[in-house]
Amino acid sequence: MKNKYILAFLFVMGLSTSCKKFLDTEPTDFYTPSNYYETAAQLQVGLNGIYSNMMYGPMYGQVLNFNFTSATDEMLPNISVNGDNRGLYYSYDAGHNNVAGVWRWPYIGINNANVLLDNINKPTMNEKERGYIKGQALFLRAFNYFILTTHFGGVPIVLHSPGIADTNIPAASQVEVYEQIVADLKEVAILLKGRTASNLGYNDQVTITAVHAMLARVYLHWAGFPTKDVSKYADVIVYADSVINSGLHDLNPDYKQVFINLCQDKYDVKENILEWGSAGAAAGVANKGGNDIGNFVGINSSLYFVNNVPDPSSYLSAGWVSITKKLFDSYEVVPTSTLVNKASLDTRRDWNCADYIYAINNGTSTRYKLNRNNPWQMPCGKFRREYCPQEIRINGSYNINWPVIRYSDVLLMKAEAENQVNGPTTAAYDAINLVRKRGYGTMYGNIVKDITVENGGSGYSTANPPEVTISGGGGSGATGIAIVSGGKVTGVKLTSRGSLTTSGPYFSSAPTVTIAAPTTGVTATATATITNGTEYLLTPGLSKADFQLAVRDERMRELCFEAYRRTDLVRWGNFVGDMREFANYASANGISVSSTGNPNGYQGISGITSRHLLLPKPTYELNLNKALVQNPGY
Repeated sequence: MKNKYILAFLFVMGLSTSCKKFLDTEPTDFYTPSNYYETAAQLQVGLNGIYSNMMYGPMYGQVLNFNFTSATDEMLPNISVNGDNRGLYYSYDAGHNNVAGVWRWPYIGINNANVLLDNINKPTMNEKERGYIKGQALFLRAFNYFILTTHFGGVPIVLHSPGIADTNIPAASQVEVYEQIVADLKEVAILLKGRTASNLGYNDQVTITAVHAMLARVYLHWAGFPTKDVSKYADVIVYADSVINSGLHDLNPDYKQVFINLCQDKYDVKENILEWGSAGAAAGVANKGGNDIGNFVGINSSLYFVNNVPDPSSYLSAGWVSITKKLFDSYEVVPTSTLVNKASLDTRRDWNCADYIYAINNGTSTRYKLNRNNPWQMPCGKFRREYCPQEIRINGSYNINWPVIRYSDVLLMKAEAENQVNGPTTAAYDAINLVRKRGYGTMYGNIVKDITVENGGSGYSTANPPEVTISGGGGSGATGIAIVSGGKVTGVKLTSRGSLTTSGPYFSSAPTVTIAAPTTGVTATATATITNGTEYLLTPGLSKADFQLAVRDERMRELCFEAYRRTDLVRWGNFVGDMREFANYASANGISVSSTGNPNGYQGISGITSRHLLLPKPTYELNLNKALVQNPGY
């Protein structure tokens, strides 16, 4: 099937080079719109090509979730700023290759969609199926325009395959682009009515709830900077409520399982409303050879060989991006915890903020976890390649689907819009608190909250800490590792706080903690406490302004590394000020210390100005399209 996808892609690419003159003779030995799209199957191949475009490297295979999203207050690159040839920092200009790609590839997708839509009525076929194909093509066109307008502002709107003379097309205003996106999506909502991920069994094709969720997202940006049409917050509520009230989606009770499922090519059609499919995707969606998800924004690891054979537990990951202390400290902790990094009440922290990398000891040819206790140097742990199937771990690229729209995002959009329209109502609190409840791991019961060492014992080894067993209390799945210093157990770090599934079992009372005895010495003792099920609740009685700040922090905690933060900061209207404030915070909190901080990351954000609200329009496009005007500051 891959050859068909490539054929469709090259076919449309050939159409886009419209500067050549063509003979009037009807071709018979290759495909053109006049002799293609004659059957339903050919329409489907064309649609597959549009889907395929979304996960190529210049799109969500790498660039859109890494290159221009990696320098915010939630994560920062850790490589040399002088080596910034990828757009990781803010030193790019209009000639930057990846800037050009962010413009070019969405327009390739748009052109693919336009060609298909121009020929949608050619085949004789089932009208419902024709509508499904048309609806998906319109959605993909709208989504590509959303990429363009959130990165470049006003852009040319092209709704049909351009002719030879169509070279100088002025940019429409951002409002006009939003109007076109919404018009397409509203038509899609009619065409895809009744098409659900639960019926399909997979979520990497567009369904009706994906359409409504995307409408909510578009209206949320329309309501914010720079268009600032606050009346659109009411529309966000309408479409977020449509998704919520559909009954088709819910939160996975275990936050980390959402991303493990992505690594293992398992569809979670309740949590993930829409994914972009990579290799191993559902039938009908084009397979890609691989992507960089979990590589640059991932946990560092080199491939480990045993007797010249790659060890199946190892994998490749560059880890060019680290978290920020601001993100790490945003997760609530147990105040009484005695650990260096206090135990967090929020299960999301220790998944997103990995406190280790994989290293190789060349002297002994062993692979081990190297602790990273300072947040400035912790890798981004959300997409963990160690959970990918063993047979692909030795490759430099992986086949992880990208989560385009998750249900938690819909809930947070609902909370934000509800607050903007009606203030911090019960509905606003309910939406954000549901996200927090899952984040705290207590959707269906109570879990282990913390473990306190009562007696550290004696005779223990730091190199070989004792085994810790957590049992009883009606629950299961809690695990921990002992922290040893000076021959004593000084703490127990929870590696799992319980079995986070719908049925649990969860803890009804504190479990028993058993620390293995040392070879010689005194056995350490510890006790556990469990949650009471209310820890997740957001502070009641917040003002409208304070609730908005709470939503902003919650979006960072929940959606970090998923390519939201930069555009969120822009739409909230103070991107430059927020990033300067963060730079001051980072400077005061140790980022510049080379041994424990991230000086490269700090250097990369020190020169942000108003021009960085948008990317520059590419030089090559300005040379071709004389009607375009460059964005301010470039």
